[in-house]
Amino acid sequence: MGIHQAQENCFITGLSTNNTQSTNDSIEYYITIDEKRINFRFEWNHENSDFITEHLYILKGLIVNNKFPQDNRLLNNNELTKIIKEAQIPTTPKDKLDNLISYIQEKQNFTGDHIDIEEVDNHDLFLSKLYFMNHEEYMFFMRTLFKQELILFRNDHSHNRLGAKDIQLTFKGLEYVINIQENGTKSKKCFIAMSFSPNALQIRNAIKETVVECGYEPILVDEIDYDSHITINDAIINSIRKSKFVIADFSEQKHGVYFEAGFALGLKKSVIYTCNEEYFDQTHFDTNHYPHIVYSDTSKLKEKLKNKIQAWIE
Repeated sequence: MGIHQAQENCFITGLSTNNTQSTNDSIEYYITIDEKRINFRFEWNHENSDFITEHLYILKGLIVNNKFPQDNRLLNNNELTKIIKEAQIPTTPKDKLDNLISYIQEKQNFTGDHIDIEEVDNHDLFLSKLYFMNHEEYMFFMRTLFKQELILFRNDHSHNRLGAKDIQLTFKGLEYVINIQENGTKSKKCFIAMSFSPNALQIRNAIKETVVECGYEPILVDEIDYDSHITINDAIINSIRKSKFVIADFSEQKHGVYFEAGFALGLKKSVIYTCNEEYFDQTHFDTNHYPHIVYSDTSKLKEKLKNKIQAWIE
């Protein structure tokens, strides 16, 4: 039985901790953000590596967005590195720009409303929520929105001020937000690639029900209405482009599922791989090294898929 180690400040956020009783040789504590308790369990001699220190903003973002694992795992530098590398966060300049303008739109009470980010959210909390490395990076993207005429400031010089106050979306900015909601990372659509055979009907229904429960619109190509001059391949490609993520179920080993999953990966879309355990040994070596949800029945599929979407996509 080890001795519980006290830790005054969180290794990740720097916030004051509430230490908890432990019978393990570990450091255990919790912090509170937005009235939510986040638990941590670290190796007793933990010190952040240089890599972890450089990427703390990612871990902070996962915590603020309720995506940090809460499964009581023992944390060390190897585990934290894995969490960072597997995190689904905005990484490209466009992703970060889209994330910022979507946040501004969500905080408006009505079209044309002015918002003050400092009044809406604690500034440090806001930076973490949108995965900005620091204040300078945030201001770069805020000025970019201004220069592209997507936002206005009540004070013409406020985009040079510390907090960028009195922000208003322009009409052009509203159109931009609508476009990314329909076609970009903020889409509420999920493309489902799977077998359409009668034997897979229960799997289809389970996946669709789970997607809807998670707040997304399930898209299957055989349920799409498209013009007669458009080929089914065009319909598939267009639907994947408009989806935030793809669920690829490899039960019955349909070749089209491999194409659709690969195309989605090429677009840098998140792909969730699922397969009934009866068929998993038949999956192709190009895909079976990706983490799969392998299930024995549809109740297990729904449970695991819901957890995956909530942790990895939302």
